[in-house]
Amino acid sequence: MTHNSETHIRACLESLLDDPAGPKQVVVVDNGSTDTTHAIVKEFAVDSVFLDANEGFPYGCNRGAAEAFYDTYVFLNPDAVALPGWLPPLMEQLDDVGVGTAMPVMELTYKPGHYFTSHSALTFLGFAWSTDWGEPVPADLPLGEVPFPSGAAFAIRKELFELLDGFRAHYFLYLEDVDLGWRVRLRGLRNMQVPSSRVRHDYDFNRHARKMFYLERNRFHMVLANYEPRTRRMLIPALVAAELGVVVAALRHGWFDDKLEAWKHLWTTRKQISKDAEATRHIRVVGDAAILSRMDSAVTGINQMPVSPLVKLINPLMGSYLRVVTSLVNRLNSSR
Repeated sequence: MTHNSETHIRACLESLLDDPAGPKQVVVVDNGSTDTTHAIVKEFAVDSVFLDANEGFPYGCNRGAAEAFYDTYVFLNPDAVALPGWLPPLMEQLDDVGVGTAMPVMELTYKPGHYFTSHSALTFLGFAWSTDWGEPVPADLPLGEVPFPSGAAFAIRKELFELLDGFRAHYFLYLEDVDLGWRVRLRGLRNMQVPSSRVRHDYDFNRHARKMFYLERNRFHMVLANYEPRTRRMLIPALVAAELGVVVAALRHGWFDDKLEAWKHLWTTRKQISKDAEATRHIRVVGDAAILSRMDSAVTGINQMPVSPLVKLINPLMGSYLRVVTSLVNRLNSSR
């Protein structure tokens, strides 16, 4: 999925097409680029869809999936370069019926051998971020589960992607991969990171001017759509406490207007949230206790920003709260 990607798209496509073990089909969906992206893409033997306007990252990914002929979808950002032999290990991992998604180890393009993200983090209140950015990738890194696949590079079976109805296109930008990984877990499946598969990602954490609006809007949408109603009610005190911290951060760093707009969207998109919650209910095969038990409680750093003293104070309280709620949800589920 491209949008004004002339700086990166050539290297990305070359890495795919020059690999003998690469994909059988490459689909490029362009979201209304105004630079030379179209011309560059046309130089390559790939399938392409050129949209007239920027419809958002998740919509573009869904559109690309609709053009694919094969039983497995592999998503790769235009600012990523796949290293030779990256694809077969992902396909092999998906042969395990207990696995929902498989992602490569993500290295930094400008610092090979160092993490873009090690495994990422997801808290029970929907905060998500990359972990160990810039740290060396261990030589003996094992196969491991992650809370969600990075939207920059991952594989998923077509059957599962369609069952989940793909990415939620109304997210437009950010957290669509977190939301998808959450729903994969609700199917009782695992999101895996495969160390024998490597991709390098040239990512700027501050790339989009309205990033905090999208992050906050989509975080609340995800929490409201993916938890069961009873769990949501139990989480209200923690959500309110976290909001106080978010407001302080928004005022301090100059994005309070974005936070206000995110709150407004909770009301204007309430019907869509209800629709998504109903869709989640239909695909769910595990209860929230199983989800909560695998989530983090402490916020240790989002977008590489330092953690404030207030957050450091709240973190232990959130850990205790998560343990209590998980125990209550588990007990109530057992009594059904």
